[in-house]
Order: sequence, then structure tokens, then C-alpha cells
Amino acid sequence: MGSATSTRATGRYAGSRSQLERAKRSLAGGVSTAMRAAQLPVPLVIDHGYGSHLVDIDGNDYVDYVLGFGPMLLGHSPARVIAAVQDQLARGLTFGAQHRLEAEVAERIVETVPCAELVCFSTTGSEAVHAALRIARAATGRSKIVKFEGHYHGWIDPLHVSTPGTPPAPGTASPLAATPGSGGQSSTTEVIVLRWNDAGALEETLAADDDIAAVIMEPVASNGGLIAPVDGYLERARELTREHGALLIFDEVVTGFRLALGGAQSRYGVTPDLATYGKAIASGLPLSAVAGRRDVMEVIADGRVRHVGTYNGAPPAAAAASAALDVYREGSPALYEELERTSARLAEGLAEAAAAAGVPLKVHQVGPLLQTFILDGEQSVTSYADAATADTARFARFAEAMLERGVMILPRGWWFISTEHSEEDIEVTLDAARSAFAELAD
Repeated sequence: MGSATSTRATGRYAGSRSQLERAKRSLAGGVSTAMRAAQLPVPLVIDHGYGSHLVDIDGNDYVDYVLGFGPMLLGHSPARVIAAVQDQLARGLTFGAQHRLEAEVAERIVETVPCAELVCFSTTGSEAVHAALRIARAATGRSKIVKFEGHYHGWIDPLHVSTPGTPPAPGTASPLAATPGSGGQSSTTEVIVLRWNDAGALEETLAADDDIAAVIMEPVASNGGLIAPVDGYLERARELTREHGALLIFDEVVTGFRLALGGAQSRYGVTPDLATYGKAIASGLPLSAVAGRRDVMEVIADGRVRHVGTYNGAPPAAAAASAALDVYREGSPALYEELERTSARLAEGLAEAAAAAGVPLKVHQVGPLLQTFILDGEQSVTSYADAATADTARFARFAEAMLERGVMILPRGWWFISTEHSEEDIEVTLDAARSAFAELAD
């Protein structure tokens, strides 16, 4: 950004800068998740949210496409969810005992998710993924897991390898080296990393090793470039895992209840053995779930897997989930059709604005999710290796320019759209983008 803009921004974010310096004195790094640290010119400190907007402590109002990193599919402070949580708060926070909302939420998931016959709850997506792995190992008596380069399954060892942000593996050989996503990780020999959308590599790996308990994937590679499965890939993965006795796990923490009422498995017509959920499931409160085939999930029911956690299915989070799932179910399919239209309008407008400014922007859209890349040349983005060649520093400058113009997006180019984003919001966003792209091109 130019010096004039930087000077304006210094005063615009004075409160956030001050709060960050205060936080650094007692909070490691000044932020509670590393994902927030990348925001330029400073990680914002938010005062409140409403609908599709956020307001920071300096009083700046933003059209928000971060949506809490995805949970706020219904926008900020959705009335039915807030009312349900308030009602539960008056009854109690947690009991160390069962409550009626657990069964209500489980029933709603079973009614809407194709693979769901039984459900168990955790608090975060990372926990749900690792519960699913434990279930898969207990159900199959096997130990190894196949994951894919650029897919994200949470921050817990051992699956935090070859994640978005790590260098793509060189060459074409499979399997790939498992690259740790963070310092301090323990090593593992039980995770096999393959390239996404390569059915041949998956077939060879499953045929060569009879100790593979599960193949886990994002059914849309949403974290590593929003790369959709090629035609027939999910179907082939389903056939191969069934043929070789491994379980197929869809990580639907991002896509669940977002791409369709039944998630990506409903959208693409492929039913896994297990699926994990988080984010939109409870509209901003910490709840996650594993859902799957009854015979597989019975390892929890019969005690072979001890699934524990003080806050699993906590009453306020369950109240939020019950209300949110009701909204999704009552609104479907019109709710999802409108989300698709809004997202398409934004995607088309961003591409047009960038082209007019001569900025080489590529836009991926799957349902109410967008991924934007600044990438020279005619190359398309069809793999994690392609996504890793994008000019991330230049896009971060674009995100900073958008923030200055009242639009909050992730510096990595990942956009979330909610039911609350209006036509006016889209127009405001595209006006800001035209100006920001012009500044970026200078």
C-alpha cells in the first residue's frame, strides 16, 4: 500500500494496535490462534457483529467475509440461535450429566446427513477428526491413515502434516513425504500422504498395504485452494475403500451444512462411512460431531472406544446447534439456492473487477465458498501445488486495501458467504474491489 494509505490506516486502527500491544504482555503472540496474526496492517479487535457486518473497537464497520473462519453461515447474532442459547443459559451451563438437547441435535443430524446413523459429539473440528480416526482404527483393527496433500484436518498430531502453508512435495512419486505443519510435532509412520484427485495413486496404495484403517479427505479441498473433486474421483475413492476394507471419512467441518443441507456428500451423491462436522453446526458456539454408519459407530456404544470430554455436547452449544439446524432444514432448498446465487454474483464481479485493472485473479466458487488467487499466466489451479505458486504477498496487500475500504476478507483469499449478505453488501464489496485492484495495479 502507498504511504498515504498507510498513514490513514495508522489512525484508523489505533484501538486495535493498542489492544494488541496490551495482549502481547500476557497472551503469547497477542492472538489466540495463529490464523489471526496474518491480518494487515494489524489483527483487528472486534467489538460486535450484526448480520453480515463486524464493527471493531475503533468504530469501523466492515462487510465481513471471514465469518469467524466459517461458523457464521447465518450471519452474526442470528435471532433464533441467540434466543435458544439465552433460554439454555437460564437453565444452566453444564451438568456433568445428560440433557435433552443432545438427543435433539443427534436426531437432526441423522435426519439430514446421508451417512449418519449414529452420532457422537466433541467441541472442535480437530477433536472430531481424531475421534473419527480412533473409531476407524477400533472398527477395522488396522492402524494406518491415508490423507492428502493440502487438506487440513485440524492442528493435532499426527494429521497436521502436508497442510496448507507447507511446501508442496517435488516430483510425481507417491506416497509423498509427510511435512510437519508446525514446530514441536511428534513424528509418525502411520500417516500416508497422497496427492488429491489422483485415483491411481490411491488404488496402488490401498492394494499394497492391508493395514490402512481409513482414507480421510475434504470432499472439496476447501483449505488448500477450494479445489473440487474431478468427475468420478469421489465415486472411485468410495469403491476402492470398500474393496480394500478401509473406511472412507469425509472431513465436512467446512462443507457440512454449508454446501447443502446434507453437506458435500449430499451435493456430490457419495456417502462415506464416517464424516466430521464443526463450524456451521452450532452457528458460532463450540460443538463438533462425528456421524457415521451404525456398525462402525457401535465401537463407542459397546465401549471399545472411550469417547470422553467434559464439554462434549455442552448445553449452550447444543441449544445453538438445535436452532441452527432447524433454520437450515426449514430453509432448504431455497436457502442454499440463494447462497449459491449470492456467491456466484460475488465471484463473477471480482473476476471482472480484477480483469479491468489488469490483475491476474483466479476465482474458485463452490456453493457459498470462494477462493481467490493472484497468479500470473494462463495456468489454472487444479492442485495444491498450483495453489502454492500464487502470489500470497500481493493478495495480502489487496486484503489490506479492502479492509481500508470497509470489507474484511482473509489474507489467504478464502471467502465465506452467509445468508445475511445482501445485494447491497455485494455492490459495496465490488466497488471496494475495483478501487483496491486499481491501487494494486499501480
